[in-house]
Amino acid sequence: MEITKMNKNEMVCYGTDGSKLVGDVEKVVFPKTCLDVQKIINSSNNIVPRGSGSNLVGACIPNNSVVVDMKKMNKVTDFESAGTSGKVFVEAGVTIKELNEKLKAVGFEFPIFSDECSTLGGMVAMNSIGYMGGYGRIKDWIEEIEFVNGRGDILNISKSDLSDVCGMEGITGIITKIKLRIVPVVEKSISLFQTQDINEIWPIIKRLKLDEGIVMLRFYSPFVSGLLGFPEKYHIIIGFNSDRGRIKGQECKNILEKIKKNYYYLHSKNYYDSEDAEFFFDRIKEFVDFLDRLQIPYFGDLHLGIIYPFFRDDREKVEVVKMINRLNGKPGKYGIGMIRKDRLDVLQKKIIQRVKLRHDPFVKLNKGKVVDFFGVEEGKVEGKNKGDESTDNLIQDRLEESNQEDSKSSSVEDIETETEENKLLFETPEEKMEGFIKKVEGKESEVNGLDKEIEKFAGQVAMGIVEKGDVGKVVMDDNLDRKPVEISKSDKDWINKIMLNKVDEDDKGEDKNED
Repeated sequence: MEITKMNKNEMVCYGTDGSKLVGDVEKVVFPKTCLDVQKIINSSNNIVPRGSGSNLVGACIPNNSVVVDMKKMNKVTDFESAGTSGKVFVEAGVTIKELNEKLKAVGFEFPIFSDECSTLGGMVAMNSIGYMGGYGRIKDWIEEIEFVNGRGDILNISKSDLSDVCGMEGITGIITKIKLRIVPVVEKSISLFQTQDINEIWPIIKRLKLDEGIVMLRFYSPFVSGLLGFPEKYHIIIGFNSDRGRIKGQECKNILEKIKKNYYYLHSKNYYDSEDAEFFFDRIKEFVDFLDRLQIPYFGDLHLGIIYPFFRDDREKVEVVKMINRLNGKPGKYGIGMIRKDRLDVLQKKIIQRVKLRHDPFVKLNKGKVVDFFGVEEGKVEGKNKGDESTDNLIQDRLEESNQEDSKSSSVEDIETETEENKLLFETPEEKMEGFIKKVEGKESEVNGLDKEIEKFAGQVAMGIVEKGDVGKVVMDDNLDRKPVEISKSDKDWINKIMLNKVDEDDKGEDKNED
């Protein structure tokens, strides 16, 4: 483990993150192993874990804290493949770009395509999504997480307990290693739908969301479409995990590069601030109509139900946040951090506090983030010092007391409601949407005139740039020859060398001769 002495100028970058908030750093440490992380937690009382620091909500702002930079834990290990699926272990400091470069060499990829500099540990802590929303959140791709909690315990958790760490923004433990599912590399393709009438969008999207081969539904307002070089109309960029779209090859890659630079294009027009409102599908139309009336630029991920409005001044943002609250919108991508704790309702805070108490009873990790922890100060719990043998019993007593108080103050109906809300809190956007669709499907609705034509069109989505006059004219080719990627046993040593950064010049020469 390295403890680095830095001058004030060098400390500046560790005192802030993408939120532009600023805090004070006591020192910066660079663990190389899980045991190093354990030693840090056992010897410090004010710890802030850090990946790339690209979050926008102050999730890794220090307060006279020991900053734990995870980037030296950057190994990719234990690659496994079985035809059309695979698994890989990654340390927390590996970036998404580094992982996919290594996986590409063996015919696989990890499809949560986030910012290239983002570390996997940071992505798991924030439960990140990529720009292809059809792949869901990173939690959907995790098999196991290794982490060190605030007690200093090294734990391995599987799917049933992922919510104790994934999406908790580093307040319960420091992630050291993750086991991820991966998929064979598939050449992507896209199609575009453009219209001047926003009412054409919604019935189309309802149908497209049901197609499992569609992995991206990016929605752009006319203003943002113009920034990307498209006509100033409403656009849906429809991404396929196959060659079903007409736009392929380099042209497809060029458009995907533009999608990655959405924020850059808006920043260039002085739109530096944004929101990430997540809604059930039936509320998106009302929210978008509101943004159009105020002439606020936006784009969205309609797979996940997230709309990103952008602002030049705080007055616009205040009005938009009021509308988000009125429509029961939730934070969709950016997380909670320091600046959005007021977005959590009472039930959410209670659940997070209990998980925090279980894993970090002395409040060592990422203080002041996500929730303000109840009844616990530095190094002690209700007057008990951290070395007291009765601490564990006291923590358990606190949990039992809290449960008893809840039962006294809640009716049967309240308990049933809380259980249902608890379930909803940890549902993925796809699960939420599936539940919503089931409710909607129970009600009959008639589609007349143009809407009926649009429904027909959406079932055979366009393979090109489609406008209103093209509705219903294009047929999709589903007869695709898909062959699984297979890795022979003889390649195992070579693969492991790639994953561990141990490919030497002789290996490179040998590989070149074989080609």
